[in-house]
Amino acid sequence: MLNEYELKARFFPAFLTILPIILFSHFFLYQKLPQLIDSVMASKIIGDVSVITIFLYLVMQISRFVSKKFLQDNYFQNELHFPTTDYLLFSNDKYSLERKEKIRGKVKKDFGVMLLDKEKEVMDEKEARKKISEAVSLIRNKVKNGRLLLQHNIEYGFIRNLIGGLSISIPFCLFDIFFFGIRSDETAFIVSLLLFIGYFSFFVFRRNILVYYAYNYADVLYNEYLSI
Repeated sequence: MLNEYELKARFFPAFLTILPIILFSHFFLYQKLPQLIDSVMASKIIGDVSVITIFLYLVMQISRFVSKKFLQDNYFQNELHFPTTDYLLFSNDKYSLERKEKIRGKVKKDFGVMLLDKEKEVMDEKEARKKISEAVSLIRNKVKNGRLLLQHNIEYGFIRNLIGGLSISIPFCLFDIFFFGIRSDETAFIVSLLLFIGYFSFFVFRRNILVYYAYNYADVLYNEYLSI
């Protein structure tokens, strides 16, 4: 049974990712090959559910891998440049010095972790980032599914995995556009084209969208941590 995060942040993006495949099945396989469908009518429903379930599971894994390996790790360098890390650097001006010191003090009190001071941070920023990243992991475990944190975590995960799934959905969309264009199937062609525009728009603005949700998540994490 899927929990709320798996359902909304992994299953839903995977379903949206395979829409071009579902479109192809609906407008071609199930309508243009009725003799094939009739021959397996007794197992049609079970077969459909099984195939879609397998596809969804596969897409969920691929989307998660692509989104983490080639998006999150690339943009945020394995969380060393994630907003939760950036915010606590003295060189970052997102938070006031007072707020940073408050968070740093709470981290020291709760976990016994001393983050690098301003002078040491200047001398070795990479080490400062590592220390903050390690502290953030402890903060996440403490906050867990906070009042607003779970929702923002789901939103970030949904967007990240949906963008990761573009590596599957865009090629299939292009195939559908070409295939249904050749067959002069106007309805399927238009739907495929609209899907492609939507997917491609996400691809073009993928970095801005992902960063936006990452910063929202970081703000909520620290707000809820300070309220505990």
